[in-house]
Amino acid sequence: MRGLRAPAPPPEGSGDPWAAFGYLVAGVALYGAIGWGLGTWLDAMYLVPIGILLGAGMGLLLVFYHFGRVPASPEQDQQGDSKRRSEPGDQAGTNTDRGETE
Repeated sequence: MRGLRAPAPPPEGSGDPWAAFGYLVAGVALYGAIGWGLGTWLDAMYLVPIGILLGAGMGLLLVFYHFGRVPASPEQDQQGDSKRRSEPGDQAGTNTDRGETE
């Protein structure tokens, strides 16, 4: 089995959208249930919406942590570099404030 290689990992920022949805729903359900349990035990039902909001926030954090940001394409990187303002001493003869050249 010499010709087999391990598959390349997916690019950062890609993933199953249903997994992201699952993280959000699971966070709301788990922390909502914890809030409901604590609210019943302590006779403080205001803990249910606090648990739901906390679960939604934790689910969003998990989604951002696991799926990250969408990677920039090479074309966007080149455009971002060309939009950089030149400092005095950089390429003499350009004035980026007015778009004029000397």
